Amino acid sequence: MSVISQIKLRILKELEKEPLHGYALSKKFKVSVSSIYVHLYELEKDGFIASSKSDRRKIYRLTEKG
Repeated sequence: MSVISQIKLRILKELEKEPLHGYALSKKFKVSVSSIYVHLYELEKDGFIASSKSDRRKIYRLTEKG
């Protein structure tokens, strides 16, 4: 990814503080849940974040690349 959007940078900065799920990120940034999950999918696909299941939610965290 050569150019990263502002929202993706904000997601990475939040995940640097602590692992979070998509709903929590959408509330923090006041954007739709579906929009957040598009960004999370792309960040995960590019290797900047990873996810794991916790109960019924996916928790996202930074990778070394992120």
